Amino acid sequence: MNTIYVLPEDELGEGLYRRICLLTKEARGGWDTIGAALGLAGGTLSIALGALLWLVVSLLAPGGLRSFLNVLETAFFALPIPLLALASYCLDLLERRLLAPPPQKESRPAGFEGCRRFRPRLPHQN
Repeated sequence: MNTIYVLPEDELGEGLYRRICLLTKEARGGWDTIGAALGLAGGTLSIALGALLWLVVSLLAPGGLRSFLNVLETAFFALPIPLLALASYCLDLLERRLLAPPPQKESRPAGFEGCRRFRPRLPHQN
């Protein structure tokens, strides 16, 4: 029980932000890169806008506008959850795609390239 397990380091580096930067730099322009960038930026900006709206509503909003801004504030506080989930999913896809080894081609015997079936379709009618 006194054993300490250490995971091996990978080639992307040790820092979280450096890792995200290297992942998005390798696959520039793909939908997963754009999804990761929009999810991370939108998630953090949504939290900041929600906090700003909370401040405005609590200090400055008149009665009629207050209920609409409360709904908007709640939406901005709830929006980071799906945006950050989208960003983490896209980053996982990027990591799997970039760190996976290239697929090995399956070797076949030289004489069987043109032959599609090796067995008859109806073996009981031989």
